[in-house]
Amino acid sequence: MVGVVVAIAAAGITTAVLSIGDNGSATKPCDIPNAVREQPASAKTAPGGGGIEVEETGTSPSGLVSVGAVVRNTSSSIAYRTRVALKLIVSIQGLPPGPAQGPLITMEIPVMLPGQRVGVGRPLINMGATDKVISADIDLQTTTWLPNGALGGFTAVTDSYEHASRVNVSPPADTVRYTERSANCRALSSRRTAVVFRDATGKIVGGDLVPPDGKGNPSGSPQQPPSSPSCSPGERSTWIVPLQNIPQNADDKRTELYSYCDLNIPQTDVNDVP
Repeated sequence: MVGVVVAIAAAGITTAVLSIGDNGSATKPCDIPNAVREQPASAKTAPGGGGIEVEETGTSPSGLVSVGAVVRNTSSSIAYRTRVALKLIVSIQGLPPGPAQGPLITMEIPVMLPGQRVGVGRPLINMGATDKVISADIDLQTTTWLPNGALGGFTAVTDSYEHASRVNVSPPADTVRYTERSANCRALSSRRTAVVFRDATGKIVGGDLVPPDGKGNPSGSPQQPPSSPSCSPGERSTWIVPLQNIPQNADDKRTELYSYCDLNIPQTDVNDVP
């Protein structure tokens, strides 16, 4: 195919259009932008009402405690690169409750379409037998609000849980395999995959944010490689290796996965911080 790439820049949106096919006829353009201008504002309030809301949170019970949560975009706008931070209130060795020590762990959700639910999660702190997590919270920080349709034909990438493998070794070698589906007209940029663990009652019992496609997969946990990279158009069976073992009280079949697919990779990606 002979193609001509035409760059279009308007209102901070840059896109590439493949305009001519090998028979001289115009091909259907891919209107998903390559980039948009970020204008961070409060993630809690969208211009026309609504905003990002936390639907539920939960923590793993012991050891390397992780937080899992689900947030929703209740507005009619697109939320682009939404930043959230995880906060824990803990009691260490019976002392009065207080914030977990250390800097807040910040993550960035690449795209949240109107009405979309997205999971977040990360391991946060090692807890001893006499320690206790009092509460977990999600600090909604900033996002760039875009009009609905500003990302062209961008659609949410969906993930379906397949199965989990638990391997009781150190470092953790548990794996979660899932099917990822993308109806987008071009390959997007993967910025990790979020996983939310739930117990038999549906309560969240932890979560994580790790590279997809088995990156970092330990020896002893062989997996069939994906047919194409995460966030590519089409369907693929792929897997993640959580940074901690899957919580003992997790009901594997209730596991939720969320591919973080972006227009491009930012120069500094907060999601890559261990």
